[in-house]
Amino acid sequence: MEKLMSYDRFGIRNQIVSMFLVVILPSVAASIFLLLSIRNVAKDKSLETALSNADGLGYWVSDITAAGDQCTDSIAKSKVISDFLADPPAERSDYIRFYLENPISKTISVPAQVKNIYIYTSGDDFVYNSTFLEITDEVRESKWYQRARAARGVSWDVLKDTSDGEYKLACTRPVMNGDEMTGLVVVLMSNDWVKNVNIESNVKLVFSADGKVFYSTYEPLMAGSDLTVYKEYDSETASATYNGSLYGFRGYAVAKNMSYDRSSFQVALLLPEPYINYDTNRLTVIYAGYTGLMVVLSLLIILLFTNVFSSRVKTLSSKVHSVAGGNFNVNFEDSGRDEISQLYADISIMIENMQKLINDNYEAKLQSEAFKLNQMEAEFKALSSQINPHFLYNTLETIRMKAYVNNDRETADLVKKLGKFMRRCLEFKDGEVTLQSELEFTRAYLELQSARFGDRIGYSIYSEVAGDYMILPLLIQPLVENAYVHGVEGSKSKGRIDVSVYYHKDCVYIDVTDNGQGMSPEKLKELEHKLEVSDTSSGKSIGLTNVHKRIRMYHGKRYGMTISSTEGKGTTIRLVLPREPQTGLSVKGQ
Repeated sequence: MEKLMSYDRFGIRNQIVSMFLVVILPSVAASIFLLLSIRNVAKDKSLETALSNADGLGYWVSDITAAGDQCTDSIAKSKVISDFLADPPAERSDYIRFYLENPISKTISVPAQVKNIYIYTSGDDFVYNSTFLEITDEVRESKWYQRARAARGVSWDVLKDTSDGEYKLACTRPVMNGDEMTGLVVVLMSNDWVKNVNIESNVKLVFSADGKVFYSTYEPLMAGSDLTVYKEYDSETASATYNGSLYGFRGYAVAKNMSYDRSSFQVALLLPEPYINYDTNRLTVIYAGYTGLMVVLSLLIILLFTNVFSSRVKTLSSKVHSVAGGNFNVNFEDSGRDEISQLYADISIMIENMQKLINDNYEAKLQSEAFKLNQMEAEFKALSSQINPHFLYNTLETIRMKAYVNNDRETADLVKKLGKFMRRCLEFKDGEVTLQSELEFTRAYLELQSARFGDRIGYSIYSEVAGDYMILPLLIQPLVENAYVHGVEGSKSKGRIDVSVYYHKDCVYIDVTDNGQGMSPEKLKELEHKLEVSDTSSGKSIGLTNVHKRIRMYHGKRYGMTISSTEGKGTTIRLVLPREPQTGLSVKGQ
């Protein structure tokens, strides 16, 4: 306590500087903490995006496998092909005639995902072509053939296509004649869809089946090589993010694992560290530069202010000391127009009065207290004026443009809507506004809530009343907010809020309807009583009470708010306003 009391022993300039520093330093510390948090959020966002991309690519793989399964199944069950393999013709001309009829395309509709179709068979006198291939000793000894033959059903592998030399995902299925295998269908899936995937060039893609790569843009893991990094993930829809080395790759790996027909498939996105850290590093530079600039400017302003202020105070202090020593001939004049200048004038008057009215000490004390109060009020107004709404708007616009440049259109749109909403809140004035303006403000609030709840809550706005109809501001939005908070937000089913503005006899009705939880008769009766007596002591339903009270004070007791609600079905809040309101009146009677 004694140390705190000794603070006033320092000069006024040092006191002011130290007070400003006490305010600035915690702000700088908070800015650093916020920057670190934003960096982590940006990194997590990039990884979440990569996981989402991996899920999307996983759906492509599912479509490919489904197409391959359907194609091999149709061919294997084709009676034309099955009979041809079980009982091949004796004459070469019959083979040529069969091949010219193109039995595969005649039998099935080949999916767009299929690149090539081969049917392996064997026979001493069999005439082979580019589609019907011989099962040679090399083929019999290959692992893929042995797996396909043992499967007795559909199986998946990675094979090299002899037509273009590329590795492709292959779907195989035996053609059976009773218990005997007469042929083996091999469908090679196209890699063209992977080449058209919209992924940034510095992000590498690796696709594998049963641990073997069939497409890759990362050279150390080219197509045909084995991938054994993620063996621990063997569930049907497992996905995870890895941070570490992968065959010399430094960065993050996002993996999506799937299973189909007893085979496992994997999509891996390899994100280099510079790709993940680019946005965070750029944000760090911008934010740190901005914070540093604000600190430097603040310090310069502090030094300038304290020098000017302290010099005038010191001059005043020396003159007052002279008066205290008995010299009443000191000239108290100052060219300024602020409180210090006024203090100079007050002291001059005080000295004159001290010579004439030595007993007026009580009045002098009152003047001193009044001066202190005025000074505190002026300082409060000065501090309040520093809260410039335009800084908030400009900052939101900067964030929106950053999101727009980074192709995050959804975030840019939300920031723009939030800026408009907050501008309307901060620019709120007494008096009336147009119905169109009030509905636009309400729509902005609904759109912001839609970004939060997504498809869980729908809304609509309908008006048959002219847009230039004058209305008190902030009448509809509190009702919509009440419908969100107490109506549909906690509802398990899909919620909906409808705003309707229409004429009814000599009145204008504004209905806000939701299909939420509704209210019991007891709770509804309690709320109606609070509206009637304008009771806000409980801290609940203040917004509704305020709207009801404002309407009745402005338009008369005939108008106001009514509420109808059914528990479990929803609530309708209705505002009753005059069809042709008399503007310009602040309070009306009955």
